[in-house]
This record gives sequence, structure tokens and C-alpha cells, in this order.
Amino acid sequence: MRIVIIEDELLAASKLSGYIHKQWPDAQIIATLTSIDEVVHFFGKAQTLDLLFSDIELNDGQVFTALEQIDLPCPVIFTTSYNDFWMDAFQHQGIEYLLKPFSFKRFSQAVANYHALFNHPKSLPQIHFKQRFIIKQNGINEMLNVVDISCFRAANGTILAGDHQNQYHILSETNLSQIETQIDPKLFFRINRSDIININSLVKFETYNKETLALYLKGYSEIFITSKTRTANFRKWLEI
Repeated sequence: MRIVIIEDELLAASKLSGYIHKQWPDAQIIATLTSIDEVVHFFGKAQTLDLLFSDIELNDGQVFTALEQIDLPCPVIFTTSYNDFWMDAFQHQGIEYLLKPFSFKRFSQAVANYHALFNHPKSLPQIHFKQRFIIKQNGINEMLNVVDISCFRAANGTILAGDHQNQYHILSETNLSQIETQIDPKLFFRINRSDIININSLVKFETYNKETLALYLKGYSEIFITSKTRTANFRKWLEI
């Protein structure tokens, strides 16, 4: 396990570190970040991580200020003394929300949820991925089949599904992380913090700059750009 902690309270960081090593004796805590600037600087470079534990209220502001500027490479378990930010947390790849002070038992429950979502490849054949989404237009419910979706996009707090005719439909889901758990990872890949693309809609790709790629989807005039933290995994995904 490669883990990063965002926490500006020394005692809280030490307690969390103890829980982590009790849960995973061989875990590597790559960094303990204490401010928004440190978070932005650290994630400005490509990082390979399994999990991020993050406080919300830091001395220089809320951690969401930093998370909105970066492309997180892993899910987040938020740790906080406040219960007011759970909606913001789950819009920033949050999978759990731990209220301080939390016990090791509660910590272990959060970890169990992480493993259930991300660490059981043997169970993948039994997963039934979503086949369609229900969309509402002018008070009428319509069906949008997943096979007809070229991409998913997050824009201004709204999740959109783009179909093969380059038409966008508003979905009821609130974040892309929620979408990722519902669709087949062999067909869909999250190329950056705002976009998921369907491999069957990918026409071609080319180098955009040293660490990113420009993707061209069938029927779409706009270019989709991979983030530098996801480009290497995207290349591997294409070869599966």
C-alpha cells in the first residue's frame, strides 16, 4: 500500500499513521502534507498511490481548494471534526467520511469499504455493470443505453453522458467516481479528473505534450486530453 496523509495536526497525523501500520504493516506512507500549497506542489508531479487520507480544514483553508486544482490518482478517505462537508467530500473521489475522534474499529470499517471497491479482482466476473441510465427530459423519463455512450463528463457540478450523436444528457449521479463503479473498466477509462471515455468511440490519439495525449472520439470535434498522472495507465489500458 502506498498512502499519503493530508493532516496539519501532529497528534492526529501520528494516530492515523499508527492505525495505517496496524492495518497494513508493510504500508508506505509516502508523504504527510500539512497545507494547501504542499498538496498542490506534491500532486503537481505524477504519483502512484493506492489511497489518500485527508483532513478537510487545514490551517490555510479547506483541502477542497487544493483538490480542485489537481488530478487525484486514487480514492480518498476524509477525516474531519466536522460533519458539514460530506457532500463536497464525495464530489472529490471520497469513498468514506471519518468523524474525529474515530476508533480503530471505525477506521477498519472504512478500509473494508475501500477493499470492497478496489481490491477484489477475483470477484470482478460476478459484477453486473450498469446497462443503461435513466435520464429526465421535460418531465419524461428516457433510457440511455451504456453501449450508446461515448463519454462521461463532469462540468460545473453536473455529470453529463455524451452519446454517439455528440448529444449530452444530464445524469442524476453526482460525481465521476460514482460512475466509475457502475461501468465496465474494460470499456471505459477515466482519462482525467473530468472525463471518462469509451474505447469503442476512440478513433485515434497523438502526443499532446511530453506527458499527455490528445484523444479523438468518433463524432466529436473537441479534443479530449489525458492528464499527466493518468497517461501511462491509459497506454497500458489500451493494450489489454
